[in-house]
Amino acid sequence: MIVTILGAGHGGIAMTGDLTLAGHEVRLAATQGHSSNLQLLQAFGGIVVEGVTSTGAPPGFAKPAMMTTDVAAGLKGAEVVMVIVPAFAQEPYMQALIEHGEKGQIVVFNPGKFGSLVFAQRLREAGRLNDFLIGETSCFLFAAKTRGMGHVNIKAIKSELPYASLPAERTAEALWVLTDLYPQLSPAMGVFQTSIDDPGMIAHPISTLMNMSRIEQIGPYRNSHYDITPSVGRIMEAVDFQRVEVARQLCRETYSFMEYMEVMYKVKGETAYDAMYQISAHNVQMAPDSLNHRYVTEDVPYGLVTVATIGRQIGMPVDRIEAIVNIACMANNEDYWSIGRTAESLGLGGMTAQQMARYVLKGQV
Repeated sequence: MIVTILGAGHGGIAMTGDLTLAGHEVRLAATQGHSSNLQLLQAFGGIVVEGVTSTGAPPGFAKPAMMTTDVAAGLKGAEVVMVIVPAFAQEPYMQALIEHGEKGQIVVFNPGKFGSLVFAQRLREAGRLNDFLIGETSCFLFAAKTRGMGHVNIKAIKSELPYASLPAERTAEALWVLTDLYPQLSPAMGVFQTSIDDPGMIAHPISTLMNMSRIEQIGPYRNSHYDITPSVGRIMEAVDFQRVEVARQLCRETYSFMEYMEVMYKVKGETAYDAMYQISAHNVQMAPDSLNHRYVTEDVPYGLVTVATIGRQIGMPVDRIEAIVNIACMANNEDYWSIGRTAESLGLGGMTAQQMARYVLKGQV
């Protein structure tokens, strides 16, 4: 299959190497503004994949069919386009797809962070709404990190990963193709489930903010399981409870944080703390180097802010979610409420929960 990966960060490089080793024709493309990693790979001539692969193929040297900053060339003839960048970097790639994407391509945001809803609006404005089959995953398939020039270590692969199209009526159509790449993909109820159920918005900002003193004193440090403690785990559970209550108003099926850990990593605990410490992929990792890390700058404005504003609009209590957002705003001296994705900016302003649910199912209210 011809697959284009947009974004040359840890995730984009990992998926490019993995799919290349699986025998697919893979193009890795990044805009000029996000090309530093890509230029290193071009100089190196390919990607050395370490750790594990999704197919069980031996890890090793992978030479993609193309590595380019010419996004238009990268998109030409692709059957599937995987967008693998933080939410705050999605817009340039959305614009490139609008200008150069080809009719019939499947476009997947990994993960969504409500990206499908934003992209649908951009396509509608450009008169291209029906040209693509768009969708998203709830998080990224791999736990992966680049290691020096041309090397990427895939530490773990989730055993199951929810996917949904927008509209949700087309999810099965997309999965008919996408499961040839990754059989781990499973159908979600819709893009509300994939975006609101993103476990990263619970684990990442809360663990980072609760460890802010240590991070600011010593910078990035080697830790285990995000260094959460039982009390941090209880905060995660309390915030997650409100997130789940919002999600239940919008989709028939939703997972709590702990249920997601069981689905993705096959671990089970009575508390978030217990569950987190059973995930072997998190045994050894590095803490963020500062609070200006995507664990805060992405998961707060493109996750918690969005859930909170949707919750307010449909009359659900979101004070615990708001508390984490406000701590992040104060800590980073930033107004994430104004820069984040909101119900209004997603085109959901004025809709009831029932209207929102119909929109993600049918593509119209």
